[in-house]
Amino acid sequence: MSTEFNFDLSQLDRALRRSPEAVGTALLNGLTDVKNDWKAESVDAAPLDTSNLRRQIKAEVFAENDGSGVEISANATRGARRFNYAYYIHEENAGGKNVNGEKKFLDKPAQQNQQKWMEWIEDEIESELRRVGW
Repeated sequence: MSTEFNFDLSQLDRALRRSPEAVGTALLNGLTDVKNDWKAESVDAAPLDTSNLRRQIKAEVFAENDGSGVEISANATRGARRFNYAYYIHEENAGGKNVNGEKKFLDKPAQQNQQKWMEWIEDEIESELRRVGW
């Protein structure tokens, strides 16, 4: 006596084929959310003098062959000698001049929100994979 089983694996095959694109889309969406939140938090935390520093905070998502992520920077220069106020406040003024705001205005939001941002990205990936059949 012989028994035979047949499985329809078309849905699994379709989900497998669509997974790389779905993960890429989800990662881009999640990183964009992180970028927007990180920039907003950094702007809020940055010292406020003339508001030039806050206006000069830039963030972008990057995707390269060896990884993806978010990069944030501030380059607030002023004066004839182009003194970089952002660098001075963030890196050089550790124990010096009292500033009204967070000295590590780029780092502190990242440290405080790392877990939350990781969860956002994981949720995006999970949601997108479910959408394609997982």
